[in-house]
Amino acid sequence: MAKNINLKSIDLKNLPYQSRTVQLIMCLIVILFILLMTYIFIFSDTNEKISELKKQEETLKQSYIEKSATAANLDKLKSELNQINSLYQVLLKQLPTSAEIPNLIQELNESAGKNGLTMENITPSQVIQTESSNDGSEDGKGQQLIQTLPYHITLRGNYDQITQFVRDIGKLSRIVTINSIVLKKNGNNSDFTFTAVANTYKALSDNEIKALTENKGKK
Repeated sequence: MAKNINLKSIDLKNLPYQSRTVQLIMCLIVILFILLMTYIFIFSDTNEKISELKKQEETLKQSYIEKSATAANLDKLKSELNQINSLYQVLLKQLPTSAEIPNLIQELNESAGKNGLTMENITPSQVIQTESSNDGSEDGKGQQLIQTLPYHITLRGNYDQITQFVRDIGKLSRIVTINSIVLKKNGNNSDFTFTAVANTYKALSDNEIKALTENKGKK
């Protein structure tokens, strides 16, 4: 039967002269220590890298899923964009030209007279200019300048006449919107004073845009 070995009593300087059992035990200890250090300095760092790569893999998978969904809907989105652009062109055609602006003012007067209203005032206000894009591009091409032409109007009549006037404005062949409405009763009768801003919109032609750009350049 092998005797119990006290590791503390082993003299490493005399290890070559120790028994074979002691030598084997010390070799095993050294091997285990080397394996432990190898794991700590190599495999531990490798495990961290593997964990990081797994996280990156999940992120890439999620990004791929999202991009795949977008790509699958690309044709549908293009079709919707084409429909929006077509509708935009239809709306542009409903905007009055410079020659039609006086006719619109006449139509406002006629709508007021047809409904028994008294047109007390119709005054043009400062033109508001906005810029829009009709093709979704980011390079500035396809941009359209739209002018808002506001007219301050003042009418007198009863409530039914005024409401019918507003309905008739919405039925005009060209786009006219009524904003900033104020309805004030005159005395104790059914007579009202109606004030509002009638906005119509104009798409500038290429020549008008060019002239406007040149004027800005001179300033």
